[in-house]
Amino acid sequence: MSSENLLRLLTIFDISEEAEVLINSLRNAGFIVRDVRVEDDEDMLSALEDNPIDIVLCKYTLPIFNAAAAAEIIAKSGRDLPLIVITPDYNNEVVLECMKFGARDVVSSENSQQLRHVLTRELNDLKNRRAHRHCEKMLRETEKRSRSLIDTSRDAIAYVHEGMHIYVNNAYLMMFGYEDIDDVEGMPILDMVSPDDHAQLKDFLRAYSKQQSEDDTLELHGQYTDGSTFEITMEFSPASMEGESCTQIIIRDQSNSKELEEKLNVLSKQDLITGLYNKTYLIEQLDKFISAALEGHARGALLYITLDNYDELKDSFGIAGLDMLFVDIANILKEKLEPLGIFARMEGSAFCLLIKDADSTKTEKIAEGICKIISGHISDINHKTVTTTASIGITLINETISNIHDCINRAEKGASSAHDKGGNQYHIYNPSIEDIEEHEQHSHWEKQIKFALKNNLFRLLFQPIVSLHGEPGAHYEIFVRMLDEDEQEIAPEIFIPAAEKAELMSFIDRWVIANSLLVLADKLKKKEETRLFIKISSSTLVDPEFLGWISERLKALRLNADHITFQVKEETALNYLKATKATFEGLKALHCRLALDNFGIEEDIFQSIKHFDVNYVKIHQNLISQLATNVEMQERVRNISEEVSKKNIQTIAAYVEDANSLALLWQCSVDFIQGYFLQAPDVVLEYDFEESF
Repeated sequence: MSSENLLRLLTIFDISEEAEVLINSLRNAGFIVRDVRVEDDEDMLSALEDNPIDIVLCKYTLPIFNAAAAAEIIAKSGRDLPLIVITPDYNNEVVLECMKFGARDVVSSENSQQLRHVLTRELNDLKNRRAHRHCEKMLRETEKRSRSLIDTSRDAIAYVHEGMHIYVNNAYLMMFGYEDIDDVEGMPILDMVSPDDHAQLKDFLRAYSKQQSEDDTLELHGQYTDGSTFEITMEFSPASMEGESCTQIIIRDQSNSKELEEKLNVLSKQDLITGLYNKTYLIEQLDKFISAALEGHARGALLYITLDNYDELKDSFGIAGLDMLFVDIANILKEKLEPLGIFARMEGSAFCLLIKDADSTKTEKIAEGICKIISGHISDINHKTVTTTASIGITLINETISNIHDCINRAEKGASSAHDKGGNQYHIYNPSIEDIEEHEQHSHWEKQIKFALKNNLFRLLFQPIVSLHGEPGAHYEIFVRMLDEDEQEIAPEIFIPAAEKAELMSFIDRWVIANSLLVLADKLKKKEETRLFIKISSSTLVDPEFLGWISERLKALRLNADHITFQVKEETALNYLKATKATFEGLKALHCRLALDNFGIEEDIFQSIKHFDVNYVKIHQNLISQLATNVEMQERVRNISEEVSKKNIQTIAAYVEDANSLALLWQCSVDFIQGYFLQAPDVVLEYDFEESF
């Protein structure tokens, strides 16, 4: 169950109906409410000890208790729990009084809409405070572990603030000939290098502190306590010591293998295909830049650049051809982009440009220029001309970006938005706007789904599954479409994600199952032997009431469960291993059949059938779509078919769309086929299985 909208309330009311009205309004607004209700101080103390609570909702006055007393109990408990006071008489005097004794807000009992907004705000603030405390704890533990690692490191490490040592490890002391940390604490870092290099180190530190240095290493001559010198490399990185910003310096003796080290250093930063910087180096530099931005010392942008027609190009030219295209595009962009910042290859068709010292206007001009360069360029791949366009997502980096993941994720989402709008354009991702839009969109679909469930606005579609080497007979897979108020179909890829987010998938599953069983009962009543394949989601797998419910449905319709196959995605089954095992065992006990969908792309291909006793596996679309042109895929499908047949498991190849694939599947001994080559999903079950081929 998603905890995003979970609200654990402690409510203090003397009249249950008043509390119920407010709680129902919260549930209607999308909250998943877990309510513990008390009436006096003893009940409240006990509830706080025994239950996880997020927010306390208390009526202003009660016969034997009041909100002020509740605030006092919360304070004595030491718990971080927001108190919201509910009052029938909302006025400034009441509000001021409540704020004085510690209430976070005061809401009229007649204003349920305001209460929803207040609770949303307080719940978010509470989560942020808890996350902050957790981060502080993790930071303390990390600093403790880091200090231990630093002390035992063989590398000489120092922490410097404003040019002065604040901490060094034993290796550092040994390198320069000092015996105790007290000997160097407070000493200028300049004293560790030859006087001839003082000016160079000063210039470097000045530029580094202003984020103007392009490099973070410096080669100098270190100086022992006896005045003799030796060659060293100093590596600088931003750090903190006991909550104070400082600079970490790692110092290494220069060895005779300097040239080899330089080559290895270059290779470690380089993408071997394009010659650009690689993902690892970009992330390393991005991390440093974000740290500087958080301190208010830098601003810039990350551009996430993706090719719009990647899948088409892959189908046309293959991986080797795509590599040639990436090299060509990297070459035309490298000369223009490298002076602007760090230009790197991420993965697949994605490139990234980290621009330093740029505002939105400058960044947009750069993005627009990149789109023009790529769209106007003609590549030659295996003597064929190729053109493509790019979609670019932009994250503006400033003090609001706290980590690498958010930065890259926002840029990726921006590129996806640009692609969805037609490609060959850029999009600046603004989370404050787009997260709200996404939430509003999910809220809209949640209401639509609830309306559809209430008014039976769903439709079943049936696609035949035809035997090649498997058992004969009529087999159909069930698909579902949602209908709008005009009874126009809404595709699953639109409403299913919203249903999952709103935790409504188990209700949709039950609607599909209940109506599928009615169809099956009608077919069997007419002596038309039919088997149905019905998908179930993770929500149903973890539903403790599902097995009892399906058992009752089968009994009520007097159905032979052997005609029903419940189908689960392999990835879902493995992610919910314990729940899937329990549900599968229960369905087996009812004599239902079982199938794993999207089978065959896990690293350990057959791990799932070691865990689950199933009757069918449905081979993943990626294997079938490449079957006609890829010998490796043909071998993989043949291997799957041979191995699972040893366990009496039958194979199904879905997404079959051409005769060539059909012939190959026959040769691979696949048991069943399914796809648009045979028939698209239809509202009726009228496929002629005897005249299939």
